[in-house]
Amino acid sequence: MLSGHRLRVGFVAFLLVVAACSGTPTATDPEFPPWLETMVASTTDFQKEILLDGEVTVDELEKAILANVQCQTENGVEIRDFVFDPFGGGYEMSIVWGEDRPDDSDLESLDAIEEMCTIEYSIAVEGMFMFQNQSTPEELSAELARTAQCLREKGFEVPEGAAQQQLQEIAASERRIYGECRQLAQDQSN
Repeated sequence: MLSGHRLRVGFVAFLLVVAACSGTPTATDPEFPPWLETMVASTTDFQKEILLDGEVTVDELEKAILANVQCQTENGVEIRDFVFDPFGGGYEMSIVWGEDRPDDSDLESLDAIEEMCTIEYSIAVEGMFMFQNQSTPEELSAELARTAQCLREKGFEVPEGAAQQQLQEIAASERRIYGECRQLAQDQSN
């Protein structure tokens, strides 16, 4: 019997990790934040080829993510149910375990493979794509208002004008519902 673990990988999570880990910028182009400049300048040849023209298309993003997934598969991660949705928050896939629930060392090994493949094939491409497609302050405000309304409709008490962090905290016990409401709000923006 196989049991699966579904991962929802969003670009925002990668950006937060990269922003926290970035070093000194290598260029002074004010168009890009320093963490993105650093990441792009120090990335792998595979990603540099995609980033050469300074822009990431949906097809290029998909190429990078598929290379990441293939890398994980080649390193022993069994992946099923892969879905790519760049404007819906990233990609989704199921990691298949054996009959026994994985222990901490299994999870650490999986994390190491995922990190290695992401750094090699997609993190800079994902960061650039996210930067190029980020919401304006007005769009973000509208998305948050729609997210709050959706959460209210699902029974949560949400104050008017709640910030994103507040919304996440309010729905912390039901992360799936928060994700669905956030997804719906973003879909209405596109």
